[in-house]
Amino acid sequence: MPPKKKTGLGRPPEKRVVKSNAGSAKARKTAARLGAVQVLYQMRLNNQDAKSALREFIDTRVGFELDGEKFVPADTELLESIIKGVAARWADVDAALARALADGRKGDPESLLDSILRAGIYELMADGKTDAGIIINDYLNVTTGFYDGSEPKIVNAILDKVAKAVRD
Repeated sequence: MPPKKKTGLGRPPEKRVVKSNAGSAKARKTAARLGAVQVLYQMRLNNQDAKSALREFIDTRVGFELDGEKFVPADTELLESIIKGVAARWADVDAALARALADGRKGDPESLLDSILRAGIYELMADGKTDAGIIINDYLNVTTGFYDGSEPKIVNAILDKVAKAVRD
């Protein structure tokens, strides 16, 4: 029987085990916010209702694996809350977005940017427990994942304006 191969430290090499990436509570909330943006975008792009888009996302994308790495699963309670809330309060979110855009850019934001803003605006309106800065920061991180231009500044300005209006 051949001798075991040794590492530079005189020990046999260890097998690399890819563990399930359960993630911290913060990471799961961030994943939920990213997921909410993806679901809202899918709803808009495919003219799909909230319930079916959410179900499809949870069934096919939450905690999925890519190249042997398992992504942090979304906090499905938060994800569902955001999607159902945006759908139920679409007119309120629309009004808050229109007010925030009133003195700034003209016209509607494109679909992905609109999805980011809607998720963030709803959460700022509905969740009085989580600090506005945490919510805004997560949506800024989502935005920088998709855009390199001025969009993160736009998202920051709009969500900050909405936070001041709905939380004061």
